[in-house]
Amino acid sequence: MLWFRNLQIYRLNPDHALSADSIASELAKRPFVPCGAMDMESCGWIPPARHAPEEFAFTRQDAVLVSLKTEEKVLPAAVIKDELDVRVQHIEAEENRKVGRKEQKELKDRITDELLPRAFTRRRTNRALIDLANRLVIVDAASAAKAEYLLSTLRETLGSLPTKLIDTETSPAMAMTDWLTTEAPDAFSIGQDAELKVPGDEGSIARFKRQVMDCDEVRQHLDAGKIATRLSLAFGERLTFTLTEALEIKSLAMLDVLKDEVKDMDAETQDALFESQMALLIGELRGFIPALIEALGGETA
Repeated sequence: MLWFRNLQIYRLNPDHALSADSIASELAKRPFVPCGAMDMESCGWIPPARHAPEEFAFTRQDAVLVSLKTEEKVLPAAVIKDELDVRVQHIEAEENRKVGRKEQKELKDRITDELLPRAFTRRRTNRALIDLANRLVIVDAASAAKAEYLLSTLRETLGSLPTKLIDTETSPAMAMTDWLTTEAPDAFSIGQDAELKVPGDEGSIARFKRQVMDCDEVRQHLDAGKIATRLSLAFGERLTFTLTEALEIKSLAMLDVLKDEVKDMDAETQDALFESQMALLIGELRGFIPALIEALGGETA
């Protein structure tokens, strides 16, 4: 199922000068190649759709789906340390001398080079949707660091990617706190999970799970000065998600109405199914993200 679960959202500058064709052309020049024997890490672009193995940028409705594949060698530090200890002890016993720091570093580098070809590899794939029509880059990543890694690689590949994080007139924390004391804005409803925190690095935290938010316990925490840093919400009858104070979208999921639409998709082949799912993803994100930004007072100038 083609679906984004965690959204990191960026705004493309008006003068970005990107096109679907230019993106596809540049990504094809940097395909994924597995790690060589002496490489610790390798990354590159892969076709997002299996049925279109030549398309490194899968474009529909003026939105471009891209997929970054990363492979890294897993070489535990403890394994290197154990081997280093053995060799240091052997040298000191055989040559009756102390092995200094510089020599230990050289030994460590040599051991790493020797073990790299036999190291296990770990692979991951991250996707992003570049919505050219609405000037948005939406990365499906659970953390800002993973999203920035994809964006950095995309920027290197394209030569330029003028983006910035979405900044709203009302901060998510202030908005969520207000919604808990009054009500959610139109098209949204409050769920049953939340995190409330006293401002500051050392502030106490209260977490609620499967709890109706309109209750005395939640109000007491708000009255004591806590603000909402995470809050589960629903968008109409189609989506549920968790909003964070950093304007991250976590655990984006379909409600029954949308699930039924997926089940009813008239697709005779996997190719057609992928096309339908991408159309659904684009349509839902184009409705959801602008509505959320509007609920937060709109973007800052």
